[in-house]
Amino acid sequence: MYNQFVATHRFKGKTSKDSPSTAGMGKVSAGGSKGREELKSLGERMGWTSRELTMREIQQMSADETLWHEAFNKDNFERAFERDAIAKHNHAAMAVWDIRKAWREGVTNEDTEKARIAGDQFATRFPQFERSLPNAELMVAYMRDNDLDATKTESYVTAYRELNAAGKLTLAEAKSADTFLEEHPELNDKRVPPLIAARHQREQNTAAHFAAASAATNESSVTRVVDFGPQKHGIPPESEKYSFRMKVRAMSADQIARRCADDPAFKAALDALG
Repeated sequence: MYNQFVATHRFKGKTSKDSPSTAGMGKVSAGGSKGREELKSLGERMGWTSRELTMREIQQMSADETLWHEAFNKDNFERAFERDAIAKHNHAAMAVWDIRKAWREGVTNEDTEKARIAGDQFATRFPQFERSLPNAELMVAYMRDNDLDATKTESYVTAYRELNAAGKLTLAEAKSADTFLEEHPELNDKRVPPLIAARHQREQNTAAHFAAASAATNESSVTRVVDFGPQKHGIPPESEKYSFRMKVRAMSADQIARRCADDPAFKAALDALG
């Protein structure tokens, strides 16, 4: 028979055990629905017996074994579910009883500090909550009457949302961001942003460069002369005296006399040769 779903379904392999498509579904026997006699015969082959069960054992059973116990060990099978439900209820109730005891008999200094921190964290996250005595009394009464743990921030959030929805709380006046930051200096970040720090560093490096250049500069009203000190030329650099001496040798006496008359620095360099 032609099956349209199979023909158009992209995935041809076997669906994985933990596939999302089967999440939350009950166990199904690999061999399909088995009758009572078939389950009985399977139980005899597998050695399954009527006995007391735990939820852990049931969760680890195969589908066929689960069906066998449900059919041939029904009382123990159902009692396992009843015990598990009672244990879960008692665990939840114990937490409520502990909270009620704390509200009734008081708490330790450690829990008092935890409650103060939780309340402060809540008030910081909800600045619209007005920190006033009437509001605090309403919050405490709601948490006490509804078995909420005062050492947890989420308890304050729950109380605030319920009381605010009922219109029982007084809200704080709206404040600007600047005003809010003034009242909460711990939120002010005084660190220099990385981009600003980099810009300041570049400015300092530039200023240092010009200061070094200025130290080697002689200024006048018209001409600026920069003295970089003696410089060598050539590759590799050759002696300045040797280069100057060779230059002088290539000049005639008349050329040397005219150059000395026109260029005092040339004359001084020539005299320095000795």
